[in-house]
Amino acid sequence: MRIVNSIQGVAGALALAMLVAPATGWSQNAIAATAAPAAARKVEGFVPKAYVPKSRRDFNGLWENRGGIGWQQGIPPGKGQNAPLTPEYQKIFDRHQANAAMGKPTGDPTAACLPQGMPRIMTMTYPMEVLMNELQVNIFAEWNGQTRRIYTDGRPLPPDDEVDITYNGYSVGHWEGDVLVADTNGMRGDTNLESSGLPHSDAIRARERIWLADDNTLKDEITLTDPKAFTKPWTVTKAYHRAKPGAELIEYVCLENQRNPVNDKGEIGVILAPNKP
Repeated sequence: MRIVNSIQGVAGALALAMLVAPATGWSQNAIAATAAPAAARKVEGFVPKAYVPKSRRDFNGLWENRGGIGWQQGIPPGKGQNAPLTPEYQKIFDRHQANAAMGKPTGDPTAACLPQGMPRIMTMTYPMEVLMNELQVNIFAEWNGQTRRIYTDGRPLPPDDEVDITYNGYSVGHWEGDVLVADTNGMRGDTNLESSGLPHSDAIRARERIWLADDNTLKDEITLTDPKAFTKPWTVTKAYHRAKPGAELIEYVCLENQRNPVNDKGEIGVILAPNKP
């Protein structure tokens, strides 16, 4: 089991950092800086093969985000993100930040084992596996065992007033050369962009441009628009590196070994002692 999994994922790691950093001298930036690598199973006599994409439109494979768990890669969760928030949503974010500073973080629903949702799923704190065909691109996230589908069969994006509202929303895509352009609506408004409690509303929409920068690097330029929460569109680029040959996703069950109980005030706790049978 991975170390971060032992305190139940990123929510646990960040909540732990917020609670104990002043006493231990741990750096929250250090804890938040690196995503968990993929696990490789060693079998005697078996040599795994590296996957070579068949074309620039071939995103198949296991991918790792090495840019940290902040919404903008390389910037730890929190104020440094400089999100273009409206005054109303800035107040929400400030409240989460103040609670975290007091050792009572409130900003991360995933601490209660709820899905991370789109667009946060694309931060990929744990690895993701992409399997695609001519009809759709399937993205399997190890974190919370989530699946996201981008339909590429020519269907239109459902109207905003007809789409089912879900954690990962509804995504359709088309190709512009070797770049997959995907539009997503129907995302829930009660998720956030990162573990710091960086908010968005139910009016959020995403446009992505996804491409192979080289055989072992996948990039996703994500532009978010949210007329309720943002003063302007916000564009970030995620980079994923191909996992080493033989790596595979492992099962992630948040409800087992849960380390971050949420009380009736919405405050996230930390349990360090191992669960006993």
